[in-house]
Amino acid sequence: VLDVPLLKSPPVPLAELADGFKTLDHPEVDLLLAREELSGSPLFKELLITADARTTAIRIDIEPDLELLDVEARRAALKAATDPTPAQRFARSQVTEEHRLAREAYLVRRDLLIADIRDVRAQFTDHGVLYLGGVPMIAADMIAFVKNDLVIFGGSVLLLLMLCLYGFFRSIRWVVLPVTGSALTILLTTGFLGFYGKPATVISSNFVSLLAIITISLNIHLIVRYRELFHLDPDMSVKDLVRQTMLSKFAPCMYNTLTTMAAFGSLMASSIVPVEDFGWMMCVGILIGFILTFFYYPCLLMLLPMGNPGVTLNEELALTRVLSHNARWRPSLVVVAGLALSVVAFYGVSRVSLDNRFIDYFKDDTEISAGMRFIDESLGGTVPFDVVLSFPVYEPLTGEGVFEDEDDFAEESADDEFIDDFADFPDEQVDAYPERYWFTRDKLDRVTHVHRYMESRPEIGKVMSLTTMEDLAKDFTDGEPLSNLEIAGILGLLPPHLLPELVGPYAHPESGRLRINARVIESGPGFDRDALVSDIRSHAMEVGGFTEDEVQVTGMLVLFNSMLNQLFSSQVDTLAYVLLATFTMFLILMRSLLYAVLGLLPNILAASLVIAFMGYAGIPLDMMTITIASISIGIGVDDAIHYLHRFKEEYDENGDARLAVAWSHATIGRAMYFTSLTIIIGFSVLCFSNFVPTILFGLLVAVAMMLALVANLSLLPALLVLCKGSRRVVPAV
Repeated sequence: VLDVPLLKSPPVPLAELADGFKTLDHPEVDLLLAREELSGSPLFKELLITADARTTAIRIDIEPDLELLDVEARRAALKAATDPTPAQRFARSQVTEEHRLAREAYLVRRDLLIADIRDVRAQFTDHGVLYLGGVPMIAADMIAFVKNDLVIFGGSVLLLLMLCLYGFFRSIRWVVLPVTGSALTILLTTGFLGFYGKPATVISSNFVSLLAIITISLNIHLIVRYRELFHLDPDMSVKDLVRQTMLSKFAPCMYNTLTTMAAFGSLMASSIVPVEDFGWMMCVGILIGFILTFFYYPCLLMLLPMGNPGVTLNEELALTRVLSHNARWRPSLVVVAGLALSVVAFYGVSRVSLDNRFIDYFKDDTEISAGMRFIDESLGGTVPFDVVLSFPVYEPLTGEGVFEDEDDFAEESADDEFIDDFADFPDEQVDAYPERYWFTRDKLDRVTHVHRYMESRPEIGKVMSLTTMEDLAKDFTDGEPLSNLEIAGILGLLPPHLLPELVGPYAHPESGRLRINARVIESGPGFDRDALVSDIRSHAMEVGGFTEDEVQVTGMLVLFNSMLNQLFSSQVDTLAYVLLATFTMFLILMRSLLYAVLGLLPNILAASLVIAFMGYAGIPLDMMTITIASISIGIGVDDAIHYLHRFKEEYDENGDARLAVAWSHATIGRAMYFTSLTIIIGFSVLCFSNFVPTILFGLLVAVAMMLALVANLSLLPALLVLCKGSRRVVPAV
C-alpha cells in the first residue's frame, strides 16, 4: 500500500495524471480518504488491503530464473526428437545434467530468499501478526517438510522396527540381522539414486520407510521359518538349518518381491514424472533388498552360534486361533460377511472424490497453514489461475494521424471535459505508448463479460483484469464505460513506471492476448474444478463470442487439477496391470487357477475397503493416497502367497483342507501376523508428520495392511475350505 497510486485522497484532476500520483507517504495525502479509497478500490481491495482496512499485504514477485528457463527449453526441444541422432542423445544427457544443476541452484536461491524474508518478518512480530503465504511458500514448505520427514521418520521407523523385532523374538540376533540388512538396502538404494541424480520428491519422500518395512518383512518370514525348523529338530546343524530355510522360502519370497515390484512398477506408466520416478525407485530398492536378504542374511547366520529355538514359538496367537476356528468351522458365514463388506466397499468407493485443497495439506498449527488460511479468507483466495483470451495481434499504425476522424471518437466519449483535458497534452506525451490504440471498447466489453461472470462464482475470490483498471478509470467518466478515445487517452497518460504494474500483467498486444487473473477460495465449500473451468470456457464462448481456440484456462489451479486427474486415470489403468501381474505370479507359483483367483479376492476386498473408508470419511484422493490401492494389493498379496504356499504343502501331505488351514495358521500365520504388525507400526509413525498427505498415506496404508491380514487369515482360508473340502472329519480345535 505504500507505493500504490491514490486518485481520490484528495481527488486528482485528469490534467495532473501525467505528472505522477500521490502515495500514502506524500505529505498532502488525506489518510482518512486514503483508507476509504484503498479499502473500496476494485484493484487494491483484497489484493493489498482487507475490506475492513485492518490488514495490509506486501506482494512480492519473484523474478524468473532465465538460466533455468533456457535449459528447460533446450531440454524440451531435445526430448521432442522422435528419432534422435547419437549427437542429440549425447546433448540430451548433457542438458539433463545442466538442468539438474540449474534447478538445484534455483532452489537454493529461492530458499535463501524465503529465509531472508522470514528473518525480516521476525524483526517486526511485536508490531502485529505477520503471515506468509503464496505458491512459492507452499512449494518451499512442502519440500522442507519432505526433507524433515526423510530424516526423522527414516530413523524413527528403524527404531520402532527394532523394538517390534525384539518384542516378537526376544533375541538380539533377530534384531541386528534384519535391521542391518535393511540399513544396507537403504544405503545402496540411496547411493544409486544419488549417482543417477534423482531427488526425493513429495510423492517419493517415504521410500526410505517403505524399503525398511518391506526388507524387514522378508527377513521376518526367514526368521520364523528358521526358528520353526530349529524347534522341530534341535539337533540339525547350522548349515542344514540355513539351507532348508533358504530353500523353503526362496520361491514365495521371490514371488512376493515380484508382485510388490509389479505394484510399484505400475506407477511408471503414469504421465506424472515424480510418480514415475517413485515407481522405479521402489523397484530398484526392492530388488536390492531381495538380493541382499538372500546373500547377506544366510552368510551372517552361518557365522553365528546356534542359540536356542525360543520360547515364544510355542505361544499360540489369539488372533490366528480365532480366525482359524471361524474359517474352518464357519466358512459360509465368513464368505457371506465378505460379500456384505464388498457391497459396503462398492458404495464407499463410488463416494471418493479428487477435491484436493492446498490449504488442507498442512496442519493448522503450522506457519504456512495460518498464512494460507488468512489470505484465503481475507485477501481474495490462495490458489491462482488465469483465463487468457486471444484477439488479433497488434500492428503498428502508419501515417500522420492515429484516427481517420477524431470527431467520430469525440462523439463516442461520455465526458467532454475528458476530451478537452486529453487535447491539451502534446503529441510526444500521448504517443509514448503507441500500443494503446490496440485497446478498444469491443475488446474490453468481451473481457468484461467473462470477468463479471468469474466474479459471480462463489468459489472465486479476487478477479483482476483490464476490467478492474477500467473500474478505476470510471472515476473520471461519472461511472460510464470508457470510449475508444478515453481508453487510448488514459493509457497514453499513465507514467511509464506504472504501465508494467497496471497494464502489463493483463495485456500483451504483440501476441493479441488479454489475461484475467483470479484466485479460488479454498477454505469455502468444496467445488468441482473441472466444472468451474468448463463453465468459464462455455460462458466465454457463448456470451463473450470467443471460439474454443481463443479461450485458454491455465495456472496453478488447472495444473494441480490436471495432475490429479491424470494420476487417477493412470491409477485406474495400472491397477488392472497390478491385478494381472499378481494373478500371473499366483498361477506360476501355485500352478492352479483356483489358487490364483482365491489369492486375489481377499486383497482386492481389503484395498477396496480402505478406499471406501476414504469415501465415507470424506478424505479425497491426493498425490500420495491415490497410489494406495496398487501398493496395498502389491504388499498385501505377499501374505496370500506365503499362506497359499504353506497351505498347498500341508494339503498335499494330509489331503484335508481344515487340517491344512489349522497348520497354516499355526505356522505361517504367525509370520504373517508379525510382518503385518511390523508394516502397520512402521507406517503409523508417518502420522506425526506436519504434511497431511504423508499422515493420510501412513494411516491408510496401515489400515490397508490390517484389513489385508484379517482377510488373508479369514476369507482366504474359508474359501479354501469351501472349494477344496475335507475328505475326513477333523475334531474342532
